[in-house]
Amino acid sequence: MLLAAQEPGRWFSDRAAPPEGDCQVTIFSQYSGYGTDGFGLLRALHRWGCEVYPQPVWVDVPIPGDLLHLFGRTLAAPFDLLINHWDPGHLFITREARLATRVAVAWTMWEFAGGPGKDGQGVSGLVPHCKGRTLLPRNLRWFDMLLGYDEVSLAALEPYTPRKVRRGVLQGGYDSSDWRPLSRDWDSPRFGFLMHGALNKRKAPWTAVQAFTALKFERPGPWPEGFDDASLALHTVAPGDLFPELNEPFEAQRIKVFVDAFDHRTLEEFYKAGHCLLAPSLGEGKNLPALEFMTTGGAVAATAFGGHMQWMNADYAYPLEYELTPTFEQCPWGAHSARVPIEHLKDVIWHIYAHRDEARRKGALAVDVIPKMCDWQVVLEALFRRIRDEVKGPGPAIYDLAMGCRQEDGDLSLGALMAPAGWRRA
Repeated sequence: MLLAAQEPGRWFSDRAAPPEGDCQVTIFSQYSGYGTDGFGLLRALHRWGCEVYPQPVWVDVPIPGDLLHLFGRTLAAPFDLLINHWDPGHLFITREARLATRVAVAWTMWEFAGGPGKDGQGVSGLVPHCKGRTLLPRNLRWFDMLLGYDEVSLAALEPYTPRKVRRGVLQGGYDSSDWRPLSRDWDSPRFGFLMHGALNKRKAPWTAVQAFTALKFERPGPWPEGFDDASLALHTVAPGDLFPELNEPFEAQRIKVFVDAFDHRTLEEFYKAGHCLLAPSLGEGKNLPALEFMTTGGAVAATAFGGHMQWMNADYAYPLEYELTPTFEQCPWGAHSARVPIEHLKDVIWHIYAHRDEARRKGALAVDVIPKMCDWQVVLEALFRRIRDEVKGPGPAIYDLAMGCRQEDGDLSLGALMAPAGWRRA
């Protein structure tokens, strides 16, 4: 996303400086939300037709083969567009980088709501979670625009954002073409619930396990009156809260834990084996597994908070109620998280299990809606339009450059069909 030399349509991705500048950049990794979106954004810009120059702080291997040739390129100013895509604490570019680029965008997500504050006046969701808050006003002044993945992200940064910096909500996307509708037997007694991702504490896997286990004891017997044949599969790429040794005590409840790095084909089979993905997260910027699973035609039950609310609709998903509670017990006045009550999740799981046709219809509708709203190409088009409309001076020129290098193929026609998830001006 950065223009090198004077050739139009060459771009630099994800927070940059000239080669001699001292500057950090975003991460690229298939094992974290930011890192996965780093690869996704890079791929989307490349497919769009931009000449992209990534400059990461670090890269986790493996690097996707289709992106490998983009790394290691030599940067050369001036640049058309610089995007720093990372958490609030790393939204920083050097003065030299600012002078070398026409438009600079900070793009971030944050999963924690604000708290009441020690004096009852209310505090940002960054407090007391994020260090270096005092530097944010100085760091953000170099940007033309700040984009949050959702309202929670934007609200957390609101007290620190200089007035001159434009702001708005724009959630990151996903590659919808990687997924397809999968056939499921919705009438099978072996009805499958699942969770997938880095199932750490924030994803609340034990909330799902406790709700699922309670139903096993409260509703014994076979389908349709009992819950005996229901299964819960949990796949995590980050062992810690879950580990394979749990499979022995979980076996009687038909709960299975996978701790492994699934390739795409294995993950597709994992999705196909389940009917409903559970996401009782304490906070989310987007939830990539939910978008992928809905694209396969599965039903999703997710916390009605944060990034989920950018794409959430009861017509094609199951919103979960929550209670905002302190993220840190020792700091009840600071950041808050959204906790789904176990009793409520238990009721929703049973409702889905007992109303198969409803869940199937929701999944079928999601197949049509989610790609048109959340695909990376839809998101990129919205990004370029926002730059055109909000950044005075070079904004329209950047938009014209982007439209001029756009590859017109079938996959890019999505943008004309639906506004992206959470599209809103601040």
